[in-house]
Amino acid sequence: MNPEASERELIERALARPVSDATRAAWGFTNRTDMITLDNGQRVVLQRYRRREDAEYRLRVMRRLRTPAAQVGIPLPRVRDYNLDGDPAWVIYDVLPGVPVPEAGQAGPGGPRFPHMARIMGELLAAFRRLPAAELELDRRWADPGRLAASAAGWARQLSITNADIYLDAVPGLFAGRPVVLAHGDFAPVNVLTDGQTVTGLLDFEAVRLADPLFDAAWWAWSVSFSSPGVLQQAWPAFLDGAGIDAAEPGLADRIRALQVLRMLEQLAAGNLAPGIAEIVTDRLRATLA
Repeated sequence: MNPEASERELIERALARPVSDATRAAWGFTNRTDMITLDNGQRVVLQRYRRREDAEYRLRVMRRLRTPAAQVGIPLPRVRDYNLDGDPAWVIYDVLPGVPVPEAGQAGPGGPRFPHMARIMGELLAAFRRLPAAELELDRRWADPGRLAASAAGWARQLSITNADIYLDAVPGLFAGRPVVLAHGDFAPVNVLTDGQTVTGLLDFEAVRLADPLFDAAWWAWSVSFSSPGVLQQAWPAFLDGAGIDAAEPGLADRIRALQVLRMLEQLAAGNLAPGIAEIVTDRLRATLA
């Protein structure tokens, strides 16, 4: 499918409305995302998936989480239409109000109100962890330290990475006996919408899984660490407090770093990151292991 030529007719056919504008979103690092404006001013999101199974997984999770999430004040996008048999598979979502946190000005990373926003994102994470997960048929690999360690060793071999053993060998000891919670999988500021004061939406559900309670916190910290120096250091305590995570927890830093390394390995081994993003993740992994 030629995305530039076909997206207008795809949307118009699916929603029975003429399209007045289509712009590729700055976010959407794994799958292509376009912001569509219809002739009546309504906006929707068109997302195309590199892998059909990712679209199917995301649809199932969002449908089952949307109502319980709304009941605790977590806004999730409504699915308008989809085609899992398309080439590529695609889904159309309603646009939620607000902007991704990195675009939120003073409330974004580096802004004076970012520590406050970090606390709000921590509270959002705490609420998300409490959503019912029993019927979601989730990936459980990250819920089993032994299985996770074996998978991570396989990812490292696939990527020809030979200096990750210090992290891989520590996994069973770091995570044995710990609780398992519902994890978003890509809990980063770019996937949280805000009006500058509150959270107005949570996006991107194709990596939802069961995992250690620190999984999402580790990836949030990894994402924020790409901001200017000092941003994570200033915001981290507020985020942890909002998320209900004890900053003095023994082994906290070791668990956070191990989860970041394992998640980078998993992403790169999956091979579905956009080329520029894959290079960024590879460079960060090499720097971490060095």
